[in-house]
Parts: sequence; C-alpha cells; structure tokens
Amino acid sequence: MKENYQNIDQLIVGYLTNDISKQELQKLHAWKAVSQENREHFDELEQVWIKSEGLKTFVQINTAKDWQRLCKKLKSQKQVSHLPKRIFLSVRKLAAIMVPLIFMVGFGFMYWNVPGFGRLSANQTDTNIQVVTLPDGSKITLNQHSKIIYPRNIASAAVRHIELNGEAFFEVTHNNTPFHVQAKQATIKVLGTQFNVQQHNEEVSVSVISGKVSVSANHEQVELATGERAQYTKGKLIQENTLTANDIFWCSKQLVFKQANLGSICEQLQRCFPQIKKIQYKVKDLSVELTTSFKEQSLDEILQELEIHFDKKIAFDGSTLTISD
Repeated sequence: MKENYQNIDQLIVGYLTNDISKQELQKLHAWKAVSQENREHFDELEQVWIKSEGLKTFVQINTAKDWQRLCKKLKSQKQVSHLPKRIFLSVRKLAAIMVPLIFMVGFGFMYWNVPGFGRLSANQTDTNIQVVTLPDGSKITLNQHSKIIYPRNIASAAVRHIELNGEAFFEVTHNNTPFHVQAKQATIKVLGTQFNVQQHNEEVSVSVISGKVSVSANHEQVELATGERAQYTKGKLIQENTLTANDIFWCSKQLVFKQANLGSICEQLQRCFPQIKKIQYKVKDLSVELTTSFKEQSLDEILQELEIHFDKKIAFDGSTLTISD
C-alpha cells in the first residue's frame, strides 16, 4: 500500500481537478474499496480541497491558454502554435507532486487555526444575545455583534483560553486550571469569578462582578476585586473603583444606583440605552442624591419613576433626553 501512496495521491488530484481517465477513476474506486483507512484518507483530502478557497484557484489554471497568451506577447505565434507536450507533462508532474503537499500544509493550517474545522470552536452573534455553556461548565453570555474562539478540549486543557471580539459576560467554573480571556492587547486571568469584558477597536473594559481577576496590557498589570473596573485606552491601563453591576445591564436588565444624583443616573442611562444620543439640562440644582434600582423596566418606566423621585420634568423625544425644573 505504501509504495503506491504517491501514485494514489496523483489519482486523487486528478479526480479533484477533473483531469482523470476512466481507467484511472476505476483504479481509484478500487483502491478506496480496499479499506476504511483508504476511504478516510480520500475523504480527508477532498474536504481540505472543498474548504480551502485558495486551492480552488488551481482548477482555474488553463495551461494551454496561458502558453498561447505568452506566445502572443512574444509575437511568436507562427513558430509556436500549441503547448509542447514535454512542458505540459512537466507541469502535470509538478502539480501531482506539489498539490498533495499543499493539501497537507493546508489541512494542518486549517486544523490549528480555522474555528469549526479542527481543534477550535467558535460562537458569534449578530443582533441577538447568545448564552454559551463551555465543556468545563463555564457560561458565557455574548452581547450583540460579538465572537469568541476557544479550543474544543478546553475542559482538559492546561489553560482555558478564550479569544473575544466584542462584549461578553463570563461566569467561570472554579477549578485549578487558569482561565484566560484575550481581548486585543488585554489579557484577563482568573480561576473562578463573574466579570464582563467589553472590547471596541483597541479599547478594552473589564468589570468584576464577583471574585478577583488580573488584567495585563502593554506591560502593565492590575489586580481587580468585586466592584472594580479596569480600562485600557490610548495605551494606558487604568483601575477604577465603581459600581460595576450596571456594566452588565445588557444581559442582566438591572440597574442599581447608590447615592447617585440625577446627572450621573442620566449618564448611566445613556450608556445602557443607545437611543439616547444627547442629554440637555435645564435645571438649577442636581445635588439631590438617590439610592434605587430598576429591574426589567423599559426606558419610559424608568424615566417616569425618576420624575417622581427628583421632582423634575424629564422628556425624551427619541434622541434627546431633556431635564428641566
């Protein structure tokens, strides 16, 4: 079997490029019927050929036409009217040797780097929010227009590594295996905790809901505990002590305010409700503070309650939020 391996790969190449005779096709079918191993080898090469867009261009190469085009450019059509057989055979031999090698290289690259094909899995959202439960029991809630990539064997891996593009809330199952999240240049390291990561362009924000995490970026590192946030922006890593529960409003649908004035509440509403484009203040005093919370309430319902609490007029016209006495 091994001594005919190269010849068999030549037949497979001929089959995939529609350059195979009936006799060669019969030989290929007979070889496939010999063993399950042969059939698996054929299927493997066929899948690589189908999945690799780069290899499909090989089918589009027309050696004879390319030769004729070259002849025209050299103004030698009278001397050369067709592709010499020796050169044509050399091209076919070269293709028969190179394409199987390209198959193997392409298969290896796709196995290690293409999510869904080999060792990697991926989840991606459009306008929806998706909850993903990893094999290790950890739960990831993906915000809209976000994507995660992780190894299929994450439950048994030495490091549970996640790549994030967008925003996600993580509820990590605690065990002795480190859990890493890569968001652009920022790396978040935990064992078991709840935290939110928001990545937009080159900026990254990490908010800890419970537990502790380590955030590193651009040779800087900070340790975050519950209620702390790290912002990586303009090449700087900044640590903040704030109320991080509101950072996950997009998935919890809950807002919490402690001794907050109306101005800070409206700014938080603008971050949570993207339809608020602008805030106008027509008031003399914003010093009154309030402790309150909202759960599963619409923007209109929240604004109505705030009008009562602060004794102010709050109007929203679809883009501008106006506060007046």
